[in-house]
Amino acid sequence: MLILSLDGQPVSDYTYKFDNGISVRNERSWSQVWVQQGYAELKASDKAPLAVDIITLGDLISGSSFKLMSSGKEVKMQNAAPGSYDLRLTFKLSANPGTLSFVVENVLIKPKTKTTVSITLYDYQVMIAESPASLNGLSSYESTINRCKTNTVQDIYFGVPVFYIKGSRDKTVSPAEAASNIKGKIRPDTYDVLLSIGISGQTHKVWLDNFTMKPDTKYVITTNLNAGGITYAGPSDVKAMHLYPAGTAAKQTGSASPQKNIETISYDKVKVLNCCAPGTYDVLLNLGNKYEWKKNIAVTTGTKTDVK
Repeated sequence: MLILSLDGQPVSDYTYKFDNGISVRNERSWSQVWVQQGYAELKASDKAPLAVDIITLGDLISGSSFKLMSSGKEVKMQNAAPGSYDLRLTFKLSANPGTLSFVVENVLIKPKTKTTVSITLYDYQVMIAESPASLNGLSSYESTINRCKTNTVQDIYFGVPVFYIKGSRDKTVSPAEAASNIKGKIRPDTYDVLLSIGISGQTHKVWLDNFTMKPDTKYVITTNLNAGGITYAGPSDVKAMHLYPAGTAAKQTGSASPQKNIETISYDKVKVLNCCAPGTYDVLLNLGNKYEWKKNIAVTTGTKTDVK
């Protein structure tokens, strides 16, 4: 989980949990929270010195609520005194029953000032479908990956599950029967399940902790990456695309060239629709004998972006 706070407010206590006890933890993913704080003059008729603006990228939540906190206690929003507060946000998940929550720290309320906290949330949507099945007392599992809600084709992205006994990460539990690396049968128990998702040389790791698997029950685990798609659609013979944060090209001196230490991701198969985290990028094209920048390429959840 990468937290980007543009005004110095830390984000803490990030918790993604289903009502059935399963906790979702991202060891490596594109998940991010962006936080920005702005100020304006407080109108005399406005009794609430704080406004919260929330944007969620893709399919993840169906509702939200927030509380203003001071020293662990809730403070009424109306007529809140100037000072530094914590803002606790709670989101209702849109798929399986559950919640996602976190705390934005150091929210500043100034005298006669309206504070607006703008929050953009991006995370994978994990969905677990459970159904009865005749399995001779075993549990069955299957892992599927969706690029986004509108693209559910199981083609080049797979979430490979590995099972550990709950709380024990030193030894894996082998399936009783393995139909493939993404589906099989296993004895009923409570597991910590690690999903490893390969995306263009990166391995994203999503933990499903405290996953109780019951006998004669089928589980289908679907991970919606809420990703965008990017492809090269120009006339040149491009060998690879290297993605960097927007603004990288302007900082580079001399001829365009790769900077591996700050590269976000790269793609060798540039003509196919590659998964990409939403955001704005400078794209470095490898033309074989030289490199060329394409600046400020915007990638949006659920849509295709052509680089030309």
